[in-house]
Amino acid sequence: MYSDLTYSDAASGAVTLLTKGTLGKADVFIAHHRGLRFIVKDFEKKGFWERNFFGRFVIGREARAYRALAGIDGLPSQFKRLTPCSLAIEYLDGKDFGGIQQGEIGPGVVLQFERIVEDLHDRGWVHLDLQRRMNILLVNGKVYVVDLASAFHPGAVPVIGRCLLRMMSFFDRLSLIKLKKLYAPELITARERKLLKLRNLVMPTKW
Repeated sequence: MYSDLTYSDAASGAVTLLTKGTLGKADVFIAHHRGLRFIVKDFEKKGFWERNFFGRFVIGREARAYRALAGIDGLPSQFKRLTPCSLAIEYLDGKDFGGIQQGEIGPGVVLQFERIVEDLHDRGWVHLDLQRRMNILLVNGKVYVVDLASAFHPGAVPVIGRCLLRMMSFFDRLSLIKLKKLYAPELITARERKLLKLRNLVMPTKW
């Protein structure tokens, strides 16, 4: 879908600036082109050092994550690295979970999210930034996880990869437990209750 899309197309089709990136952060905007609507993460207008040291690394890392995780249902499926320092990702018109109140959704929606998390971990990846107010969307009843900028592949680390994955997946699982607690507490398992107690013991703000 995005095979012919260029950076010039994206820049000329920009309609809404979502974030003016601070140091080390991309500018993020919505753009339109030939009936497509997409999100662009862009370091092209940054200074030379920021563009070439932060921008190339951050954009390259996220693009690799999208390629490696292609095919997982519930992740954006359309994306293109427009330049070494910019990335276009399909726009999903939905509501983030920060705007969804208790009682508005049931266990089935939470189980969709759990399946996405499990699929990520099965491929040896962790998301590490599963914030319900930003990166978890509900689109026509379907759950999507977006923004892979923080995603990491500990499963690829030689020798200790499996152990590292298990350790780092703890943070994704905490996000899952939080959603269960809010929207479907009956789904919380005995093991997850222990993890929740551990989280509340070591972190100052309790859920």
